[in-house]
Amino acid sequence: MFNKGRFSKFVVTSLMGAAIVFGAGSNAFAYSDSNSAGVPGLSSHEIESNVWISTGAYFQTQSYQVSAKFLGQNPDYGDWVKTAWDISASGLGVSIGGVSGGTASGNHLTGTWTNNDTWISDYSGTYNISGVPYKGTATNTASVFVDGTKASSTASTTRLY
Repeated sequence: MFNKGRFSKFVVTSLMGAAIVFGAGSNAFAYSDSNSAGVPGLSSHEIESNVWISTGAYFQTQSYQVSAKFLGQNPDYGDWVKTAWDISASGLGVSIGGVSGGTASGNHLTGTWTNNDTWISDYSGTYNISGVPYKGTATNTASVFVDGTKASSTASTTRLY
């Protein structure tokens, strides 16, 4: 005999399971890293590097965000602040394309963004992966030039697909 209550529970459970397995859920969680380094000659200053990549399934559009932050006061702005990123995917026949920021070549996505007379340089974009990836890596190097001194810091994160 047909049991409507059991059938409804089965359908709901199946849909939830499919959402988890196929990545139809939200990209609210991410893989990220942050790192900072002091600026020589400016004891109360630092350059901070941040990198963030989404958790979407490899066949979904991927998102990323990078930033470089010059933190401190007097001076509170650098002559320039630069963020430079490299995102890669490893696997069988893997390549990156459909890029909305940066340049794709093979299985790498790279880019830079520089702002003058400011404290921050940040960038975000999307990309697609083809092939069968097993690992993704994102690295960001933040650099600042201030009062004749250059400093940098690198953040990196890795994810498995």
